[in-house]
Amino acid sequence: MNLHAVHGGAFFDSIGDDFQNLARNKQVINADVLDAWYDPSPRVVSAIRTHLEWLIRTSPPTHAEGLRSVISESRSVPLANLALGSGSSSLMFAALKSLVKRGEKAVVMDPMYGEYEHVLGSLIGANVVRSEQFAHEEFRPDIDRLVADSKGAKLLTMVNPNSPTGRSIPLFAMKQLLEHLDPETKLWVDETYIDFVSQEQSLEPLVASNPNLIICKSMSKFYALSGLRVGYLACSPLLATELERETPPWNIGLISQLAAVEALKDRPYYEQMAEETKRLKGHLIGLLSEIEGLLTIPSSTNFVFLKLPHSHSGEVAKEMAKQDVFIRDCDSLSPRFNGEYIRIAVKPEAQNHRIASALAGTLKGNARN
Repeated sequence: MNLHAVHGGAFFDSIGDDFQNLARNKQVINADVLDAWYDPSPRVVSAIRTHLEWLIRTSPPTHAEGLRSVISESRSVPLANLALGSGSSSLMFAALKSLVKRGEKAVVMDPMYGEYEHVLGSLIGANVVRSEQFAHEEFRPDIDRLVADSKGAKLLTMVNPNSPTGRSIPLFAMKQLLEHLDPETKLWVDETYIDFVSQEQSLEPLVASNPNLIICKSMSKFYALSGLRVGYLACSPLLATELERETPPWNIGLISQLAAVEALKDRPYYEQMAEETKRLKGHLIGLLSEIEGLLTIPSSTNFVFLKLPHSHSGEVAKEMAKQDVFIRDCDSLSPRFNGEYIRIAVKPEAQNHRIASALAGTLKGNARN
């Protein structure tokens, strides 16, 4: 059994995970993780800077009551349907064991964020079944296939929009999926990237009327709060109560609570950043399209998913890392990838140029070898 799932974050090898050389972050391009390229809302930064010393030394509200209320109001989810945690990953580890047991069928999309298979399979011991998306369909999720693959399952887990492919399923199709699943099948939807499409595409408002629906939300990527670890589940009151009963006090730090509250109150800023992300993604795709043999998969997120002309994703990532440009080798996200796919986070224009230049040079070098 693997102790941990495989993740990005190799850029810390260059910066140093002992934090003694943080100034190197100016030289390093961390496109192997999907953190925002932009800063948090000015409201967030101003509030923290103004009260920083007090925030560091002071205990937070015990159960993040104020943050809970702001989430409820801004995301149209009743208070009773919310469970808060220190990032979406902590909620996955806490909640999934309540939804499926050892030996029971649990379906994951393939390819998809690898932590789900790790928790369901390696930790819980569920019978994990992969619902495959296919390259010849540009990895578009198929609702009928998801329904068929989920027959007899206790749980279907999916990321929408998906990572690493960036493909999204519109709200009307997600509602169809929910309606056609077996009554005993719970649907877990990770909506970490949904706001790059539109907040109106979220299934969150439906949890109050559907006890089989669980929406996992991270405030890391869209709200640019990855370092602060804030997430929540929108789910049935029964599951929310169960999780809250086992959640320790002060589970979310004071700076994190304040930052999340201020971020949720500045929707115009983040909508502006989402539009700029689309522009920068188009810029990055334009640069990458000039590289012979490289195939770009359509994406609705803050990252680009690519098929390489040769099956060397691991070697490509290692060679680019030598130039302080870090991208994600996607092999750990599907057993079918076989060194063919990489994922790159959208960055500002100057960094996009560095990424494209490093990738072009690396692929050219690999072709000669």
